[in-house]
Amino acid sequence: MRGATGVDVRDLEVSAAGRPLLRGVALQVPPGRRVALLGASGSGKSLTVLALLGLLGRQFDVQGTLRVAGSELPWRQSPGRRPGMAAVFQDSQAALNPVVRLDRQLLPAVARRRRLGTADAGRVVAELLREVGFEDPERILRAHPSQLSGGQRQRVCLALAVAAAPDLLVADEPTTALDMISRRQVVEALRRCTGAGRGGLLFVTHDLAAAADLCDDVVVLERGRVVEAGPIQQVVGSPQAPFTAALVEAARAGLRPTAAPLGAAALGVAS
Repeated sequence: MRGATGVDVRDLEVSAAGRPLLRGVALQVPPGRRVALLGASGSGKSLTVLALLGLLGRQFDVQGTLRVAGSELPWRQSPGRRPGMAAVFQDSQAALNPVVRLDRQLLPAVARRRRLGTADAGRVVAELLREVGFEDPERILRAHPSQLSGGQRQRVCLALAVAAAPDLLVADEPTTALDMISRRQVVEALRRCTGAGRGGLLFVTHDLAAAADLCDDVVVLERGRVVEAGPIQQVVGSPQAPFTAALVEAARAGLRPTAAPLGAAALGVAS
């Protein structure tokens, strides 16, 4: 049973060599809620994610409070040991062994995570691949990662991440460098794998259109501080912070109506 409080970060402070990098960052991801962590390059998104996942090195001083499902957790833990969390990162190619078929990568991992035999793990993996949008999971499992597109590899990584039914899925720039069709497929896969009755999602991005299309809430970072937070339609429709207003205007200026971009309606752009 998922914790009633989801994931709650309070007063997160990160510094290195005495230099403050994150200052008082707070964010909450209730169960089944999708939250965008939005900001330009260098705003502190990656630092926030690494702190949340317990992956910051010893050169960083980390302060604040982290609660997952009501239990307070330390900021530093061994990689892969953060309970209740899973992550999908930007570089899907680096996450998969290019010379090993996908069935030989996914089946042992799912069998271990769910404590299943080989046959049962095979059925679960096929179900997960269908959930992220593959109509032919058997063909995908016989393939090597190099035979898949970037968007397909990203969806394979997503299937593996949700195999353990995490309370929180962290998706760190998963649509960056994807074409429009692949981006839409990944966003739809994230929608199916999270939400009501499932785990929460922290969608880390600089893509306001994708965030507006997918997420319920948004936290906006600027230079290591939260400058605005709230329901995403409200924030996009009436931004209060100058930085947020600039992001909205930049997104509007960069969207082409003929492309029917993700989040076009929320950003006031005709599709």
